[in-house]
Amino acid sequence: MNESCVIEGIHSQYQYPILPTGCEVTAVSILLTYIGLCQEIVSKESLASIVIKEQDPDYTLNPPIGGNPYRAFIGSPYSKESFGVFHHPIRELIESICKSNNSPFHVQDLTIKSNHIHKYTLQDNESAQYITDRLEYFENTSNDSIDDSDIKVLENHLTTHKTPIVIWMTLELKPPRGITDIWYDVKNPSQPIHWVSPEHCALLSGYDSEFYYVHDPHTGKRESYDKILFLKRWRQMGRQAVTVVSSK
Repeated sequence: MNESCVIEGIHSQYQYPILPTGCEVTAVSILLTYIGLCQEIVSKESLASIVIKEQDPDYTLNPPIGGNPYRAFIGSPYSKESFGVFHHPIRELIESICKSNNSPFHVQDLTIKSNHIHKYTLQDNESAQYITDRLEYFENTSNDSIDDSDIKVLENHLTTHKTPIVIWMTLELKPPRGITDIWYDVKNPSQPIHWVSPEHCALLSGYDSEFYYVHDPHTGKRESYDKILFLKRWRQMGRQAVTVVSSK
């Protein structure tokens, strides 16, 4: 295993002011621009327009009803009152664009799935208790006592394929505030949706012994984030990760 790998030549993008909740599509735009797709097609604004969307929660209803982030972006990336989207719809967005533009790259979802090795992997329709337990476990448990094969998947990809990875974390790596919003799925009204804030998405482009290097739409720059803290936040937000691999 290499002790470091930093992908150069990536142009950062700033999501503000036009996309206050558009960190996910901005991260995807940085990735797809890097692999050579036409900027007009993969600009953050273009992606914000075409990403699949469902409604913001309607709090005038009792109980409130809204979209499901496992299925679609909740609200609009152009609205500061909206929410965001998880890995599966982002994987579908990248896959669709790569195929429709005959890209030599194909999508790869590196999100850690449920297994006997890793605790608190991302589940569909997670309960409030499961989410709370995951947040508390990774907040209070030393990284040294956690199996690191989850992050090695990402490091191996960077080293082998040299393509950056869309990842989920918290804004500025702040501690999660817990479940801040609850509503019910518009397509399955018995299913509660639990939103953890401050959810954020960025593009992982490298690592060394001290830092993970992240092109952060919130700052518009490549940031050097402490490895221990980054790992904590990535795990708390469900170990979500989506990238592309050359088909050649």
